[in-house]
Amino acid sequence: MANKPKPEHENANRILAMAWRLFQQKGYKGVTIDEICSGCGLTKPTLYYYYRDKEGLFVSVLRHQLAFFNRVLTQPGNIEQQLQRLAVAILENFQIEYSVLMRDRAHIKKPENQAAVREAFRSGIFNPLLLLMETGLKNGDLQARNPEVLTLAFLGIINNFINRGAESGTSTAELAVELTQLFLQGAKGQRAGST
Repeated sequence: MANKPKPEHENANRILAMAWRLFQQKGYKGVTIDEICSGCGLTKPTLYYYYRDKEGLFVSVLRHQLAFFNRVLTQPGNIEQQLQRLAVAILENFQIEYSVLMRDRAHIKKPENQAAVREAFRSGIFNPLLLLMETGLKNGDLQARNPEVLTLAFLGIINNFINRGAESGTSTAELAVELTQLFLQGAKGQRAGST
């Protein structure tokens, strides 16, 4: 049985949403199929109708969630607007640092599922952001740097602020603007008397 449910089906969407929440809260290993079913109000046979096993569900959840970020990055706008939208999307949609979910792939046993998790992150966030950085370099919006380093630096900045906006009393949108400006302009201030 394939792990490609009909995404428009209500039960499949409920499973994906609950599994996303639980995988973030407890990690891959800490979540049981029973717990996902209970949270959805569905039976195991219903879940297994859509997903072959827990690994397949984990891969499907990541593909589903990370495809959203790709769509965010392909919306029109200048580089600052696109980075701010991505920052908001990451800050609002992750409960934990996304690197924790990447580490969870160590618990995935099937090589094809390990590869699928890597590909979900690459195609969902990394590659579209890399393309944006390459375009920014080409258009002169960014200083000549390695676009992969720029991509990882931006993701690292945002990753460190997941679930931390409330601590500073800053809204997600305000935090996204601040972090994007920090990335684009750097932390170095002008010295007195310099132009």
